[in-house]
Amino acid sequence: MSIEIELKLSFNAKELDLVLEHPLLQTTGKRQKLYNIYYDTNELTLMRQNMAVRERKILRKLLLTLKINHTNAGGISQRSEWEAPTVQGQFDFQTLVDDPVIAQKLTLLSPQLIPIFTTDFTRRSWEVLFRGAKIEIAVDQGTIVTRRDGQLYEQKISEVELELKEGDPVTLFSLARVLSRRVRLHPTADSKAARGYKLFQNIQPSPLKPPPLVINPKSTPLETFERVCLECLSHLQINDVGILRDDDDEYIHQARVAMRRIRAAIKLFSPVLPMSFVSQWNGIWRDLANELGEARNWDVFCSELLPHLKEAFPNNQDIESLAKFAFQQRAKAHNQAVVSFSSRSYSVKLISFAEAVMSLGTHPEIKNRQKMIVASQSSAEPMVEENTQQFASRLLKGKHRRFMREVLIPNRNLEQSHELRLDLKKLRYSFDFFMELYPRKRISRYMKSLARAQELLGQMNDLATAEALLAQRNLDYVDIAQAWIIGRQSGYLSMMPKVLSGLTDLKPPWKG
Repeated sequence: MSIEIELKLSFNAKELDLVLEHPLLQTTGKRQKLYNIYYDTNELTLMRQNMAVRERKILRKLLLTLKINHTNAGGISQRSEWEAPTVQGQFDFQTLVDDPVIAQKLTLLSPQLIPIFTTDFTRRSWEVLFRGAKIEIAVDQGTIVTRRDGQLYEQKISEVELELKEGDPVTLFSLARVLSRRVRLHPTADSKAARGYKLFQNIQPSPLKPPPLVINPKSTPLETFERVCLECLSHLQINDVGILRDDDDEYIHQARVAMRRIRAAIKLFSPVLPMSFVSQWNGIWRDLANELGEARNWDVFCSELLPHLKEAFPNNQDIESLAKFAFQQRAKAHNQAVVSFSSRSYSVKLISFAEAVMSLGTHPEIKNRQKMIVASQSSAEPMVEENTQQFASRLLKGKHRRFMREVLIPNRNLEQSHELRLDLKKLRYSFDFFMELYPRKRISRYMKSLARAQELLGQMNDLATAEALLAQRNLDYVDIAQAWIIGRQSGYLSMMPKVLSGLTDLKPPWKG
């Protein structure tokens, strides 16, 4: 059994020559034709247990492989792998697998295994020494094929695999950045097996919300920050591919959520991060999120506010003209989003951020801080580094106090309401990272108490954004749509005191 650690990067098949022209790939490498059959039961039992069984044919040689997926964060996947020569159709798991429990489980399933899909591709590979690590670079091109309802379906493969043989996993991102100098290589979460299963099940791509985050309360804040950021990157990578297809507005929304969560994490963990890291990456993620801002704003206007305007003023010519303008602006903003997020620059930023996050432990500021902690142990007052539980409670208490001060401001105007919304959003994102650290019932009560205020403040922000969007028409008068928005803002503003009064007794989850 071996542990496979690899980073997958997709590329445009038309740019294969650019990939192969890189100086690191000018030495003589291997070229192989790989044909693989993936097996599972009719119920896809192996897939549901994060397992993949395949037979790989290389010329006259046949290999049986078992992979068990463990983690996938920021593009890097880790799997247990067993591989040995075999005879076609003979699944000798007792010989292949050195874990008796897994071997027995698979042996019982072997009579039920049937072909599910195949992968057929050409692999060009090189083994390189890079920054003290040994890495295999594989360039794969071919197809995934499956049969469904009597018909064949296929999907193209164009990807670079970087597999770590020896060394530090961060070097995979370092190498990916170097290989990306002339071509867009984009980190991708799905393995060939995962894509094959989706093709077999006819699972269409869809936007996804961030999954629950599980963290270790005893880990250091720096370790937790790395985990949070890599999980946020995975969430972003799942959704950013949908931005390029431009077939569902929710992809843009979820990509912005992922980027806002990364910025929230950088600010929240800034006390334990190098100042240069915070200033650099906070600005980069702010600018990336802004590149989707116009598209998201027009999406909200067209899908949420425009229907209300049409209902309030049916068959109104001014509203019809506004609708035409809004959809034109929305299309323009979406086109710009596609251009930005299909660029090499965007992919390099993702790779570079993952590299920077995973390299924080060796950053001079962090190493100096660790030396100070070690040196203080012989002093009268030794320094003790907080764990994640202590760090989270201290910071959340401060954010909670600031939010409660904002809540108590009387006669709040629109600008002050906007500031309150930002504080509430920061508080919400902070709790999202640390929800598992506190009793579930207390967290649930706390979040529900915030929900109504968050909804009202969000609606007010949508109106303020709509007002700014409509100003792009450069009218020299206030038209019916602007008047409706202003009136609605006044109504929401009058509701604020009652909504916020319910927050004065807000009980944070760290109190009994």
